[in-house]
Amino acid sequence: MNKIFLLLLISLSLFARDYTAKLYEKVLSSIFEDLPIVGYADRESVKELQKSDIFEIQTRCSDNVDVLVGSRFKDLPTECRNKPLFATTYKAYIQNGNAFGAFYWRKGRPQIHFNKTVLQKFGLELPKRLRRFVDE
Repeated sequence: MNKIFLLLLISLSLFARDYTAKLYEKVLSSIFEDLPIVGYADRESVKELQKSDIFEIQTRCSDNVDVLVGSRFKDLPTECRNKPLFATTYKAYIQNGNAFGAFYWRKGRPQIHFNKTVLQKFGLELPKRLRRFVDE
């Protein structure tokens, strides 16, 4: 019984990771038109984004970065402090003034949010299918 439970837990974990990577691809490629999307990510997010063909992940944040993905960014260089952020936790979404959106898991369910003011600040346009997730 324990082996079945462990196998089920591992399968669900792999599914969630794959689901998250696909969501990043769908959402961010519909917002940022130029491909590949040049991004800078924190340690947790970089694993998921490196698997994708549409992201070019930088090891250092610089002027050519299009988007930051993650929740743990301390001591960013000056040129990256005003870049749009797609947060991976609700806390980072609320606390960071450059967080235009967030995707995270709460109680086993995926949550997605977008901040209308920050989207306008960076001139980002959401496709129709994502507009229902905008926080007013």
